[in-house]
Amino acid sequence: MQSLLFFADTFLPTYSRILLVVPIIGLLFGLSGCSSPPPEEEVGRRALERWQALIQGDFNRAYEYLSPGYRAVNSFELYRARIGKAVQWKEATLKNVSCADKACKVTVNIRYRYVGPRVESYEGESPVKEKWTQVEGEWWFLPKD
Repeated sequence: MQSLLFFADTFLPTYSRILLVVPIIGLLFGLSGCSSPPPEEEVGRRALERWQALIQGDFNRAYEYLSPGYRAVNSFELYRARIGKAVQWKEATLKNVSCADKACKVTVNIRYRYVGPRVESYEGESPVKEKWTQVEGEWWFLPKD
C-alpha cells in the first residue's frame, strides 16, 4: 500500500491521486466486511433452524443437520424411529452457544407437549444441551446416541 501511495504522490496530480486512492480504500473496507459470521452466530442459527424443522414435523429437513458421520451409519428411517411420536415440540429458544476450535456447545430451551399411554397430556419446558462440530467448513449437530 505504501508503494502505491509513493507512486501516486510522485507521479500523479492531486486530483488523480484522490481518484486512485479513494476506491482502493473503499475496496479494502469492503473486503473487511466479507468475513464470515462468528461460529457462535452461525451455530446458533443452524440449531434454531433444526429445531424449527422438528417443531414443524419436517424430520427430513432436521435429519439434514446431523453430522455426515452420523448420517453415514444411521439411516433416516432409524433416525425417525428414534424420535418417536410421544413428544410434540412447541417452541425453541436459544439460550447459549460457546465454541472452541471446531466444536460448539449449545443450550436450547424447549417447550413441549408429551402424550403417552399412561399420561393424558403433559406440557413442559426443559433446557436441551447439544454438541455441534465443524466438518469441511460447515457446522453439524452431533446427537448423543
